[in-house]
Amino acid sequence: MKVRTITTGIPSAFSDEQMRRAVDFNRHCRARFEANGYEVQTTRLSSQAWGEISERDQALELDHRAVELGVEFFSLGTIFPNQPQTQSHLNLIADLISQSRTFSASVTLTTPDQQIAWDVAEKAASAMQQIAHNTDGGFGNMRFAALMNCPPNTPFFPAAYWQDNQINFGIGWQAADLVHGAFADAPNLQVALRKVKELMEQEGAQIVAIAAAAAEEAGIRFVGLDVSPAPMGDESIAGAIETQLPGRFGERGTLTAVTGITRTLESLELPRCGYSGLMLPVLEDEVLGDRCRQGCLNVDSLLLYSAVCGTGLDTIPIPGDASVDQISATLTDVASLSIRWRKPLSARLFPVPGLAAGELTRFNSPYLTNTTVVAL
Repeated sequence: MKVRTITTGIPSAFSDEQMRRAVDFNRHCRARFEANGYEVQTTRLSSQAWGEISERDQALELDHRAVELGVEFFSLGTIFPNQPQTQSHLNLIADLISQSRTFSASVTLTTPDQQIAWDVAEKAASAMQQIAHNTDGGFGNMRFAALMNCPPNTPFFPAAYWQDNQINFGIGWQAADLVHGAFADAPNLQVALRKVKELMEQEGAQIVAIAAAAAEEAGIRFVGLDVSPAPMGDESIAGAIETQLPGRFGERGTLTAVTGITRTLESLELPRCGYSGLMLPVLEDEVLGDRCRQGCLNVDSLLLYSAVCGTGLDTIPIPGDASVDQISATLTDVASLSIRWRKPLSARLFPVPGLAAGELTRFNSPYLTNTTVVAL
């Protein structure tokens, strides 16, 4: 079991004092988890900086400052629709992602009255295309997403944005191995799901206790654990699920297993935050990547699973020449699901320059596997 991220949120991204305090806290919190036998993969800083950003160079200076302090991952937060600076911020987003070293950010496509912000969807699609063609192999879209009804104080990037009256932090774990351990030897799905609940509550209680002790010592509020069983590479959530399927992930029985895991996560007696749902990131999960290559998955099937699980369309490679209209329509499909079911979803799409549907990606990153480009 690994801790994927310790994410600390600060009220003001441009406060040197707050940034230093958050960096120090992340360091001490990491040491506390490691002393208790947990590998901590990353520590991150989150904010809601858009109210303080007026121009590109000002924001890039913040990126420079974060690098100086040793920050690797810094969220600027989300651009909400219908705000005075929404359009000017949307015009900045592609440059900030492409030119920064630490920034992640998002745009929110749903309004408080549960409507789609159509103009924001088009701008987000355009930004995804610009980022794809201005970063190596389109990798910059790892750090940008469109959000729909996502809550604040989510530890996972790029959906993270801060909202509180004080510094806070949350934990995101990498718990696909817990699902695999529960599923592998279970005689049926019902038993497997009961075992998932048991293992997650047991492991989660230990993580929460460590986090609570760190919070009390530092005087920083702990917002909870995002219980999404995040996969990475060969620690595959799809591989875990396949141990309870008659065939491959994407074939018959997948929807039932995905629904069961989601309900189990919702039932956990733990302080939860963020998505706390099932993540299916195609480019981060080797088995998902394999099934995509084998034709078991496409955008429609992943949208179907999004209706009953966690994050939406996550790290999906699409043709480099996909039009803004095609990308925007995909984003509004996810938004429509989010609005219909009143659930947090997001879309992180990777237009891959020079590649068409069916061709193999060639990412060279420890965070990504490779698979075939998916048609829109």
